[in-house]
Amino acid sequence: MKGLREFEIPYVGLKVGVHNFDYEIDRKFFDHFKDSPIQDCSVKVKLEFEKKETFFILKFFIDGNVNVECDRCLVPFNKSIFGDYTSYVKFSENADALQDEDEVLFIPREQTILDVSQLIYEYIILCLPMQRWGCKKPGEEAICNKEVLKYIAGEAAKTEETVDPRWAALKKLKN
Repeated sequence: MKGLREFEIPYVGLKVGVHNFDYEIDRKFFDHFKDSPIQDCSVKVKLEFEKKETFFILKFFIDGNVNVECDRCLVPFNKSIFGDYTSYVKFSENADALQDEDEVLFIPREQTILDVSQLIYEYIILCLPMQRWGCKKPGEEAICNKEVLKYIAGEAAKTEETVDPRWAALKKLKN
């Protein structure tokens, strides 16, 4: 990807052993990924790159804050995230065997640079919770847009009132 050169690791020149890389991720990073759910962020990524003779072990440590939209009302809010992820990179001579597995990436032996930007993007996305609600801690008032919540509640009430006549006939059979 153009503009993400700082995430390319020229592993050919590295000695066997552990090498540390630190990255500061901000909004500009996510501009390179289409349809990213993250609008803005301040995330630190520490990468422990362990070079072995025939493969690499990549350990990602992610910590920071991201700005995402609430799933209920679409109001942006800050969410703190953290996570630890490990990936393995192996060499493969066979082009057909370059199918990546869950935590194992296969690269051709003639490749000299490893781009970790896609991995960092995916791991940050994995740090997000399944449901992103703009609520504060339990017991505190939600920061959700009250007008949108009223609209949603009103639409739900309207939907229940206007029942398709075919379903109404089936409801009579139930009784």
